[in-house]
Amino acid sequence: MRGAMLDGRYELVERLGRGAMGQVWGARDKRMQRDVAVKLVTALPRLGEHETFLRFQREIRSAAGLPGRHTVIAHDCGEADVDGERALYMVMERLTGRTLSDAVVEQRPHWTQAVDWGRQVAQALDAAHGQGIVHRDIKPDNIMFAGDGDLKVLDFGIAKFLGDTVLVSGLTGTGVVMGTLLYMSPEQARGERSVDHRTDLYSFGCVLYFMLTGRPPLVADNQFAQMHLIAVGQVEPPHLLNPEIPAGLSGLVMHLLAREPDARPAAAREVVDRLAGLEGRPVSLPSAAHPVDADALVEEARRAAERHLRLAESAAEQVRDDAEAYASQLRAEAQKDAQSKREEADALFEETRAKAAQAAADFETNLAKRREQSERDLASRQAKAEKRLAEIEHRAEQLRLEAEKLRVDAERRARQTVETAQRHAVDIVAAADARAERILGLDTLNTLRETVAAILADSKFTPVGGLVEQRAAILGQLSELKDALSALPAAPTRPNTYEGDYAQQK
Repeated sequence: MRGAMLDGRYELVERLGRGAMGQVWGARDKRMQRDVAVKLVTALPRLGEHETFLRFQREIRSAAGLPGRHTVIAHDCGEADVDGERALYMVMERLTGRTLSDAVVEQRPHWTQAVDWGRQVAQALDAAHGQGIVHRDIKPDNIMFAGDGDLKVLDFGIAKFLGDTVLVSGLTGTGVVMGTLLYMSPEQARGERSVDHRTDLYSFGCVLYFMLTGRPPLVADNQFAQMHLIAVGQVEPPHLLNPEIPAGLSGLVMHLLAREPDARPAAAREVVDRLAGLEGRPVSLPSAAHPVDADALVEEARRAAERHLRLAESAAEQVRDDAEAYASQLRAEAQKDAQSKREEADALFEETRAKAAQAAADFETNLAKRREQSERDLASRQAKAEKRLAEIEHRAEQLRLEAEKLRVDAERRARQTVETAQRHAVDIVAAADARAERILGLDTLNTLRETVAAILADSKFTPVGGLVEQRAAILGQLSELKDALSALPAAPTRPNTYEGDYAQQK
């Protein structure tokens, strides 16, 4: 864009700044051979429509007729294509000084200096309002120092055009509101379509407050909070922030910052006079170039004195009312803060108590859970022990039954053995008896019989556990008996002998 020509006359040299709706460039007027400033408007709806350009041209031309001491002189306006983008442009005198915002931030002025600067801005507003022109965007960044030290207000005409275009296009519904929020009037913050010169007076009051205290009157954290604060907030009187400020000046500022337009000064001329009175300047007297008679001059001075007296009384009353309102606000805020603190303390107490109750409940719950788990574990271990005991008892019973079975079987087999041995003994005795009878004769035979009978009698009284030993003993005695009998002389063979049977049992 640097080097671009507007209508073959204005060459863009350097960009001085940019905003939401356009840019400001330093330029060279090739025809008049002078440096100028060019404001380009590029970010507007309906920018290419002819009606939009006509409204833009009408507003710029109306502002061009303003006296130039405290307003920036407008030289020209038009419509052009810049880098393929349609733009409206306004050509005005080039100022090289600082903005009022920069000056106050660098060093806050004494209240007398602030009054002088404020009077110059109020004179510019008075001239514009006298021609029916409302600025709508009065703020420190739109006020600059000229080379001679005087203040000049920028953007008359173009500010109103931009504001009207924004409202007509319905952009306020999407959050685009004309005017810098920190210096915006309540009616602008509400998005009202019809605002008059009193909206400039409110914004000027914000600028005056900024010069006296170093900050705007109402400041919030974000756009929406700022708009709400403008609508309902209470402004702290400036003399409470800067005790050097006279009561009359503080009262004037609070008068300008009235929330309702009807409660503000009726005109910028009244503000100029009140500021001039604070400086000790003559107030609205006729110029020496137009002679008048002495009586008229005295009468005018008397009326001016009465007017200043009324203004002073009004300012004092306004300061008193503002102080009372501010004191009431402080009391209300203190009560509200105390109530809030009490509510916070109550809430904290309730929260602490709830947490303690919850902790106790959690402890009881955990204790119950651990108790239940312990009981379950104990029951499980007891069940396992009982099961194991039952298994052991069952196994013991099985072993007992097996032992009993073995015992019974052993007794049975022992009895069978004894019975078999007894039968064998009887058979042997019978055989021996027969042989002995044949060989020995009766006496010896009776002795043998008694011996065998004794052996058999002993076997009947032997405990079951000793049956095996008894059987072995019987067999041993029978074997000895057999050997003894074998030593006897052979007897005649008889039928039905049991020798073979005995030999087999042996």
